[in-house]
Amino acid sequence: MRKKLVKFFSFFVFILSAGFVLSSCGQSQENAGQKAEDTTSQGEESKETSSGEPKDGGVFVRAIGKDPATFNPNAVSDNITYLISQNIYNKLLKINGEDKIVPDLAESYEVSEDGKVITFKLKKAKWHDGEDLTADDVKWTFDTIKAKEGFAAPSLADIQEVKVVDDSTVEFHLSAPNAGILGAIAWQGTYIMPSHLYKDSEDWLEADASKNPVGSGPFKFVEYKPGESITLEKNADFFGQTPHLDQIKMVVMPDQDTTYQAWLAGEIDGGAGIPEEEFKNFENNPDYQKVKLSWPNKSYFCFNMEKGKFADPKVREAVLYGINIDEIFEKGLKSVGEKQKYFIPWQYDWAINESIQSPERDVEKAKKLLEEAGYTQDENGFYFETTIDTFPGWDEIMPIFQSQFAEFGIKLNHNSMDDPTYDQKVLEKKDFELTVLGGYMGPDISSLSNRFGTGGFINYGLYSSEEMDALLEEGIRTTDPEKRAQPYKKIQELLRKDLPAVFFSDKYGTDYVKSYLKGFPASDEAKEFCSEAEYTYLWLDK
Repeated sequence: MRKKLVKFFSFFVFILSAGFVLSSCGQSQENAGQKAEDTTSQGEESKETSSGEPKDGGVFVRAIGKDPATFNPNAVSDNITYLISQNIYNKLLKINGEDKIVPDLAESYEVSEDGKVITFKLKKAKWHDGEDLTADDVKWTFDTIKAKEGFAAPSLADIQEVKVVDDSTVEFHLSAPNAGILGAIAWQGTYIMPSHLYKDSEDWLEADASKNPVGSGPFKFVEYKPGESITLEKNADFFGQTPHLDQIKMVVMPDQDTTYQAWLAGEIDGGAGIPEEEFKNFENNPDYQKVKLSWPNKSYFCFNMEKGKFADPKVREAVLYGINIDEIFEKGLKSVGEKQKYFIPWQYDWAINESIQSPERDVEKAKKLLEEAGYTQDENGFYFETTIDTFPGWDEIMPIFQSQFAEFGIKLNHNSMDDPTYDQKVLEKKDFELTVLGGYMGPDISSLSNRFGTGGFINYGLYSSEEMDALLEEGIRTTDPEKRAQPYKKIQELLRKDLPAVFFSDKYGTDYVKSYLKGFPASDEAKEFCSEAEYTYLWLDK
């Protein structure tokens, strides 16, 4: 079982990239058969073409890049499982399309004065098999996540005990105040699971309910054909708004070209992926609508801090000075998002350390650092050769990376792998020198610990610093916003000093979806209520 491992990257995977989030309702490039004329300015929104009130019925067909690893929503981190789980299951709290924590199964919640007890009152809900969902299910879920080391377990470590008060009331007792705990409960891997279907199974991955999922959410599981499709149908007894769609059909389409062509041909409604350089082709086309989410989301080079060439801090600093952030932003990212400036997402403006910023490019300084690290140039001007290992999605920008690295003397080879191969090589074996990562850094600034805390589940480079761990601990224990900024300002100083990552962009979630899709998760109608790939409010205006 892969524990605590997840890829959050900024082009088309998941969650924390709005591009994939919005693909929940269609994403692709050109209009079928022709390009739209580029006659509008950047940022102009396409006009709504809604015919009126939501229509019930219909099947939403979207592509997914691979089969889910499991239907257990909390055991392992898997992008496809997460996409599906948002429609089958519920959490106590969830993160909506505005990056805010909102109630889901919780009718209300209250935090004690000392910050150590959180009391949740539950809505009346039923499992898809007709059984009542109760506080016992909540307790069993969180107890099991911790006992089985579900991938959210590190974020929930401060939950000392979950107590059932009555069928609709549950208390979370914390070992210490935790400013980020509500965000941890609302994020990934915390879906409430049906204890009556799991409690007799020794292995929660092998339980029948992890193969034929039973949730409490807006859609029920119908059928899974491995390598082909997953079908969900409307849950007419859903405790929230009854979905408009009759069904969701997720079609397994690993090849992006094939997926895109299927989208152009109208065979699927969403899930194709739009290269950012093609965005201009949609700006004045009424068949598409532009959507944008501004969530905390950064992309960066991630180094193996324990072995290999980049374990040397001088080599990492050479990368910091050697890359051209302007070129990456303008040519590689087509000026989508924000140019990299700070060492934390700009959305946390209350904690920004203005003195810690990405430096101006200095190729000569980068070369000098490599020489100080003991390297000499060969006849081709290279100090050394290395490989950057990536999962799919980085091919288009890679020539820019390779060209820039070559300018300061590093020959950069590219090894692009499918997800399972990448997971085995980079995540499990740590057999890499350099990779690229990115994605969501929320809903609370304390999520930095996932990437830069010792043992953090997105800390692929094995960075470990007692000082960093102490500052992260101070940041999560401090609830006063003014005082809380101080440890995070020091964290930025440490990120600049140690360089476990070299950031190169702040991403926006920008996408285009077909205009007949209404009430998609990022739409004005639904973003207040829906998580990023939840289709409760989605309807087809055709």
